[in-house]
Amino acid sequence: MSEFFGVKIQRQQPIVDAIRATVAAKRRPVAARDRVYASEISGCDRRITFALLGCEPDAPRADSPSALLGDAIHAHLEALLKEAYPGRVETEVRVMSAAVSGRIDALLLDDNDALTVVDIKTVSAREWATRSKVEEYIDQISVYAALVEAQTGVVLLVNRDTGEMEELRFEIDRARAEALLYKALRLQSLALEGYIAEAVAWGTEECRWCPFRRRCEPLDKTSVLEYDAD
Repeated sequence: MSEFFGVKIQRQQPIVDAIRATVAAKRRPVAARDRVYASEISGCDRRITFALLGCEPDAPRADSPSALLGDAIHAHLEALLKEAYPGRVETEVRVMSAAVSGRIDALLLDDNDALTVVDIKTVSAREWATRSKVEEYIDQISVYAALVEAQTGVVLLVNRDTGEMEELRFEIDRARAEALLYKALRLQSLALEGYIAEAVAWGTEECRWCPFRRRCEPLDKTSVLEYDAD
């Protein structure tokens, strides 16, 4: 028991514990899967094949308050988009191809019956300033657009620290989208045959935070390797 301005504060945290338990219950067990997620398609080839094979990460993912905040912002903005464009917006659109799956935040039909893919990204103030992941966002949206035949993509960037919003609009590069879809097919095929791909992001910032870094570290980085579950 401690005091804060004369008020006795208990050290037990039943509400925090309840929230953490609820978050933990929502986590899916690690399992092999048959498709590449559109949200990871810009990532390291080896990291993606590890995920497809159902490889256990180095450590379980910790609770993320920022992720919970991001989910709340997403839900609120999707509701506002429906109000702003009545009858012309569909949210939480699930898409799938032979090798890719994902969920589009919002699909907007304009006055000329052309489709725009809108993806909401909640970022820290640092990412807001650097825009270091914009290319990754464009890749994800480009894949979505190819799957639904949309002409335009929009990254709706939200600074969760300040509440600022910015719309980054671009025309879909079909060649870029097709190259990403081909990448997904290649990695899917490798994983189905029991192989892991090259570690193309080795030594980068992505590599530093990779959940499979310790497993990858002793392996050859430049070759396709047979997967060893141990």
